Parts: sequence; C-alpha cells; structure tokens
Amino acid sequence: MMTIMRKSLGQRSGRSIISIFALALSVALLLVISHIHEAARSYARQVSSEADLIVGAPSQPVHLVLYSLFRIGPPPPVIPWEVYEDLVALQEAEWVTPVSTNESHRGHTVTGSTTRYMDTLQLKAVNFIGSSGNGTTFRNELSAFIGAELAEEYQYHPGETLTIANGFSPSLKDEYQTPFVIQGVLVETGTSLDNNILIPIEGLRKTRKTHGIKTDYINFVLIKLKHRQSLFAVQQALKSKYKIPLEVVIPALELEKLGHYERILNNVFMAMSFIIGVLSLMMIFFNLSAGFAERKQEVELLRMVGARPWQLAGLTLAEPVLQIVFALFSGVVIYKLSTLFLGNWIPVVSSIRLPVEHLFWLLLLFLLGFLTACLPAWKMYGFSKRT
Repeated sequence: MMTIMRKSLGQRSGRSIISIFALALSVALLLVISHIHEAARSYARQVSSEADLIVGAPSQPVHLVLYSLFRIGPPPPVIPWEVYEDLVALQEAEWVTPVSTNESHRGHTVTGSTTRYMDTLQLKAVNFIGSSGNGTTFRNELSAFIGAELAEEYQYHPGETLTIANGFSPSLKDEYQTPFVIQGVLVETGTSLDNNILIPIEGLRKTRKTHGIKTDYINFVLIKLKHRQSLFAVQQALKSKYKIPLEVVIPALELEKLGHYERILNNVFMAMSFIIGVLSLMMIFFNLSAGFAERKQEVELLRMVGARPWQLAGLTLAEPVLQIVFALFSGVVIYKLSTLFLGNWIPVVSSIRLPVEHLFWLLLLFLLGFLTACLPAWKMYGFSKRT
C-alpha cells in the first residue's frame, strides 16, 4: 500500500508540494504572530509592574507611559528638579527615580537616571568595567553605558571617553567639557535604547552646573509604592498637591487600554493566517477531487488484483492526511527557525515560550484537514463498491 501511495503522490507531486507549502506557511504565520503577541505582552507586563506611577508634565497619559518605559515617541516636556526632591519624601514610596533626556551625543539621546531605572527596563550590559557582578551598576558619577547600535556605529569600547551636549541640535557652546567614561555596552533590546547613552543623574547635574546651567530639570519620575493598595489614593493626592500642573499616570492601566486595540489587531492577523490555512486545505481537497477522474482506471486495476473498497478508501484518506501532517510539521519547523531569527532582531521574542494553548490552532487545522480528506475517501469507497 505504501508503494502505491508513494507512486500516486509522485504523479501529483507538483500540486501536492504547492498545497503543503501553502499550509506550512499559514501554520508558521499563525505561530509566529502568536509568539510575538505573547512576547510583547509579557515584556510590557514585566516592565510596567516595576513602576506603579509615572509623574511628568501635562501630556497624553499613554504617550508618557510609552516614552518612559519603551522609548516610543518624542520626550515629554521638562519638570523642575524640586518635584523629584519632594517625591522622595513620599512615605508611601518604596523608591523614586528621576529621568532626564534633554542631552545628546552626536544626535543620540543621553539619558540621565539611576541604576534603578536600568533595572526597571531590564537592561543588561556586556563587556563592561565594574567592581561588582552587576553589569548595570554605575561605578561613579562620570560612568556611562551605551546602546549596542551606538557602540557598533562609532566603534566605542569600554574605557573610552565621550562628551555630551545640551539639546539635540547643539552648537559648540552647548557642549559640556566634562568627559564620561564608557563603562559598558548594553545588550541589544530592539528599541530606541540601542541608540541611547545612559549616565548617572547626579553626574549629569554636576556637569550642567560646571557648564553654567543653573536651572535643574528632568522629564519624568518613576515611583514604586510599598503597597499597591494605596495606588489610586497616592495618584489623586499628587495630582492636587502641586501648584504647577502635573500628569500622574498608572502605567498598568494605560497599557491595558492599549492592550484592547492590540488584541483586536492580533486577532485580525490570526484570522487572516487561519483563513490562509483553510484555503490551503481547500486546495488539497480540490486537488483530490480533480484527480478522482484520473484514478478511476487505477481503482479498477486495484479491484482486479483484490483490493477491497475500505482499502481503497483508506488509501485515498491517507494521502491528504500525510500531506497535512507533513505541512503542520514543516510549519512548526519554519516557526522555530523564524523565532531564532527574530530573537536576534527583537530580543524579547526569544525570552518566552509559546503557551501550550496556542497549539490549539494546529489541532483545529488538523481536524479540519481530516474532515476534508474524509469526503473524497467516502466518495472513493462508494465508487469502488460499484466497480
């Protein structure tokens, strides 16, 4: 039977390969989309869980969250340093971290903050200089960590020095003369942070004063509370506390709002991929139906040598089932190779495994394919009984 099936498939190899390839691609696309969606959600949850509140100048809350945690969009307006000093005294706060992004180096953003901010964004460093085992701990106030793309572009290495300037289109008078020593290169994140330089906020403040800038400013402040039960109470208290207008946002809530639209978009892509899979199964069905007339003579010969109707029906069923199984397996292989490639491009993709429930799509496609294959098999059974 296997020899007959192999020869039968060989006669229709062109159409079979096209059907298998189309189904394999749809399976790979389904799994890749699910994987990217799950990776993005997991990364967003992890990062947003590290900061309970973000305080900044009046702006769109979503914009403040996206820039603060993921560096998406332009930087928010500045707020006075005194706001941070006041927030440090907040009894409900476990820690408070200021962030300033108004300096640059060769047009690339320089971020002044603390080690806590790098921990919040889950940044790691390679090839770093340090006295401890933590690669993202500043050695001193004039240390700097640089993004992977920036290091590659300018061939920067740990131990070298660089200077920064005020603003993003600075003139010679805007450049600070105090050099910062590159302590390490940050592991690639796939975000704009790969083109950033991170320096200690205290070192940045002293450098500004040395350069003659008297006004101290930051762009936003991250707050982690001791108890999340006080989250809304602290938010309302901070909104009404200051004379200057401030935006106080809860990142988890803002990301949840975005998550609704993100899930809709993901479902659209998933549906499109599933439709491609169904069309591939239909292609297999029509290939079998088109070849049914060609196989009548073949069936008559097999009946003459003693083949029974159920054997012929089983042969007709086995061919498409094998194609479907091979296509599903090939799709999983393509998916695995794709995630390896995407993991180098978008590191967060390689940080998770696809949940088992996402394999439901594979089972559903197999069941649909099996039902599709049963139709020509039943037709073959009826035809062979009449011969």
